[in-house]
Amino acid sequence: MRTNASPGTTLGAYPIIEEITTRVSDVDGYGHLNAIRIGQLYEEARASFYTKALANRSDDTRILVAELTFQYLAEGFWPGKVKVGTGIAKLNNTSLLMGQGLFQDDKLLGLCKTVLVCTRKGRSTPLPEDLRAAFLKQMIKPEAV
Repeated sequence: MRTNASPGTTLGAYPIIEEITTRVSDVDGYGHLNAIRIGQLYEEARASFYTKALANRSDDTRILVAELTFQYLAEGFWPGKVKVGTGIAKLNNTSLLMGQGLFQDDKLLGLCKTVLVCTRKGRSTPLPEDLRAAFLKQMIKPEAV
């Protein structure tokens, strides 16, 4: 699912915001947040999103990561905190696009797009209506251009 849908570029566009404290071990030899750690920050926020947006699901439907892309827009630093905004940018029949923005001191550091596929018994399957409804509540707000 290649798409031109974009994550939000302002923190207020995201329905779920996770604040994470940076650690000295997050810093690389240049003194800024390591690219690998930035991927882990997105992952932590994605996991938090799942627990908030998909609580109490008990069927055998699985949502699997099919593709991840990152855009590094500015350097982040330690010590400090970052905020990761997470939401849904686009819903399709069997897949969806999750968008995330990484912010530090109100500055956009980067964007992450994650293509997720709905599966059951190892095959892609249409999103169940209750899951689609849950994701619709977590859509990224359109931004004024």
